[in-house]
Amino acid sequence: MKKIDCHTHIINEKIRDEYFSKTDGYAIVMQFLPKFCNDEIKDNSIELVKNDGRLFLSPVVDISMPIKPQLDRIEKIIDEKTVGLKVFLSYQTGKANDERLFPMYDFAKKHGLSVTFHTGSCALQLPSDNDIDGSNAKYIAEVAKKYPDVNFIVAHMDDPRFDECMLLLKDNPNMYTDFCGAYEPGYPEFDNIDWAIGNFAKAINQYPDSYKQILYGTDFCPPINLTCIDEYDRTIEGIFSEDKFDDIYYNNCLNAFPKIKEYFNKKDGEIK
Repeated sequence: MKKIDCHTHIINEKIRDEYFSKTDGYAIVMQFLPKFCNDEIKDNSIELVKNDGRLFLSPVVDISMPIKPQLDRIEKIIDEKTVGLKVFLSYQTGKANDERLFPMYDFAKKHGLSVTFHTGSCALQLPSDNDIDGSNAKYIAEVAKKYPDVNFIVAHMDDPRFDECMLLLKDNPNMYTDFCGAYEPGYPEFDNIDWAIGNFAKAINQYPDSYKQILYGTDFCPPINLTCIDEYDRTIEGIFSEDKFDDIYYNNCLNAFPKIKEYFNKKDGEIK
């Protein structure tokens, strides 16, 4: 089965090698904030993606810093495998509808990039402002309406605001979501996967076509205890019928990240 993991932190060679020892397919690398990196966690994702045909890149935008200089730097490294931007809401204080972020959305529109937001609860191993309220997907919905030509990914289904998140997606076709990062030691989902699957299914199955906006993602990053892969396959099997698998694992990601579709079209659409 063809797969695109819409959300990983394969930010260095060691993580890449561990990831591809467990699975195959393609993966999008969400670059880390500088404050997440240290002697144990090094990020050389830009060069890594450039030299690995299985990986795509979403450079990070640090919303605690001036936005335009960061966009200028990103513009210099954009290539056909740069498919999005990543914003760590919750970890950083701010809302998606803050006007100071609008140049980022203009930039995304100009370059055909999608914007992935961390929403809701945070990883236990990373420093955070814990602005859970600021990361609410309702603010993302506001900019999704303002920028209908840009796709917005609500990572983690706005945990724990699952029902509200799915309602917002129903009304905004340029919004997508995932349940990546759910299975982290220290959170109840890790200890009771069946319970977690039930919660996700309840929210997702409220609307008959919601599967079209659900992406497969793992949030894979062993240095912060995010090592689960098979658990996401089990979750997908527990929520969706088999005829939906190609959409969840692959087709929806092509729609959410149109630059990946462009890349595959240039490569005759084949998974190598």
